[in-house]
Amino acid sequence: MEPSVKLCMGCMNELDADGHCHYCSYSDDIPHLQSYLAPKTVLDNRYVIGKMLSYNGEGASYICYDMVGKCKCVCREYMPDTLCEREPDGLNIKVNQDCLAKYKTFMSEFADMNKVLSRMRNLTHIVTAKDMFAENNTTYVILEYVEGVSLKKFLQSNTGFLTWEQVKKLFVPLFTTLNIIHNSGIIHRGISPENIIVTTDGELKLTGFCISSIRTSNTGMMPDFYSGYTAPEQYSSLQWQGTWTDVYAVAAVIYRILTGCMPLDANTRIHNDTLVEAARINPRIPRHISDALAQAMAVRGEERTQTVTELVSGLFEQPPRMEHSKGSTQTIPIQHIPREERQRRSEGQNRKAPQKKKGSRLATIVGFVVLAVLLGIGIYLMTQLFAPPSETDKTSSRTPAIDYDYENDSEEEDSYNYGTTASTEKTAPIDDTEFGTGSIMPNVVGLTYFEVERQMGDEFELKPKYYYSDTDEPGYVKSQSIPEGSDYAPERQNELVLEVCAGPPSIPVPDCAGYSKKEYLDLLDSLFIKYKVTNEKSANVDVDYVIRTSITAGNFINIEKGEVLTVVVCNGKITVTTTTASSTDESSAETESGEQSETQSETQAETEQQPAETQQLPAETEAPVTEAPAENNDNGGDEEQAY
Repeated sequence: MEPSVKLCMGCMNELDADGHCHYCSYSDDIPHLQSYLAPKTVLDNRYVIGKMLSYNGEGASYICYDMVGKCKCVCREYMPDTLCEREPDGLNIKVNQDCLAKYKTFMSEFADMNKVLSRMRNLTHIVTAKDMFAENNTTYVILEYVEGVSLKKFLQSNTGFLTWEQVKKLFVPLFTTLNIIHNSGIIHRGISPENIIVTTDGELKLTGFCISSIRTSNTGMMPDFYSGYTAPEQYSSLQWQGTWTDVYAVAAVIYRILTGCMPLDANTRIHNDTLVEAARINPRIPRHISDALAQAMAVRGEERTQTVTELVSGLFEQPPRMEHSKGSTQTIPIQHIPREERQRRSEGQNRKAPQKKKGSRLATIVGFVVLAVLLGIGIYLMTQLFAPPSETDKTSSRTPAIDYDYENDSEEEDSYNYGTTASTEKTAPIDDTEFGTGSIMPNVVGLTYFEVERQMGDEFELKPKYYYSDTDEPGYVKSQSIPEGSDYAPERQNELVLEVCAGPPSIPVPDCAGYSKKEYLDLLDSLFIKYKVTNEKSANVDVDYVIRTSITAGNFINIEKGEVLTVVVCNGKITVTTTTASSTDESSAETESGEQSETQSETQAETEQQPAETQQLPAETEAPVTEAPAENNDNGGDEEQAY
């Protein structure tokens, strides 16, 4: 028990000196289920049991530590809770009296399956058994511990789906491994994203092997099904199961990866099969891949792809080109007829030629007679149809009003024929659907606008509709204009309006010190801050650099209300020129007034004359002194640039 004191029972890493684990948040105070093994339990005097990782109707899996091998492992305990229970000592298992035979039968199947898997340690794409022993009236299997995450979590942490190029690199080794397992007589029956581990090296490992009864209905054990991936025959104990059962699950996993949508539950498909083809959900999926998946996911087992080898052939072999149909150009072999045979045939044809001529003459005469009879009948009908009315018809009970109606009827008939002629013109077929057909709209709510643009930018005309929120991340897609599941045609480039979060309604104004005009305006654009630019000359700031903003850096600006930030940019340096003549006269005037008091009147006269000169002198030098403000007045107009 000494090693258990130094190990964290949650991750089997060493504890610090103070007894805390910095790798996980597990604590010994966390309670455990009484029906299963308690942490720090030692099995076979070698394996220290940690926290329980998972459990189902067959048993439970624990993280454990191998004190001999000095490594982490996974301990699988056979403990069907519908057939047995844990004794008060927390170790031994007590079997229900009426379930003893079934308990031992299933335990024998559990042991045999893991013995076969232990002989496959050379397979690197399954989690194999390292050790197996009997204790506490049950059987334990020690499995290798794999560093990584489940395929389900891997997809959730990425875009939600992968391309076919990525999928085939991952699944080719797994196909080979699964084929070997099937040849050994083992059917997994539980292949799903939860039982496929993506290792730190980017490879796939298959885990979660269980006895067949745990994944079949009506066997007396709690079934362990995976909705969308469990084959239809597993929902009944009366149907045969085999390699085609795993083929269905593998195809369903690939369907989920390529489309980003979980397949329809097989139990539902038995009564109402509405599974959508993969190519309709994701048009980038090749047609032969979609057809192969549909064949492998057929509801009836006898209509389904039977083996993994057949599935691989359907996925990786390009469909053969169709042969030329009738009427197309074909290569016809030439038959060489001997010369004697050709002479004999030509003599026979010469003897039959007069008879053919006589027959042809008779047919011609009969044809002319029939044609003359038909022509006579046609002329008679035409004369009767267009003949003028007789005197008897004129004196009949019909009135001229009826003759007028006849003329109107003929006009209506003419107009009707005209309309018929116009309607016979070829018109383009009208698509009565709103967005077209060919693909099915996925759910993009929850993704970022960048992800939607990258994945579907070539199929839609994306139009973001921004909103502000303190809780949603910038770029978060809140809603979509085309509902999920709607049909659409990618070639139409339908307009897709997305409600996208632009960030919080109020944000602090960034500091402008040291920023050029372009750099600072790009920064404001990224923050969705509206702005306008004004120009001003400065003696301290370089040209095209920001002098100041209307709102001091660090203070908040309300973006949602459309508050505009004024950015003052330097457009030139301020130059100051001084007049040396006026300064010299002033200094000489002061010196003379200090030394000679008797010339005070003359100095006063000069000072009276000096303002007149300074008013004229700036007039002469007004252009260089006041040129900067004049230009500032001309160029100081606001140049608004709204984001």
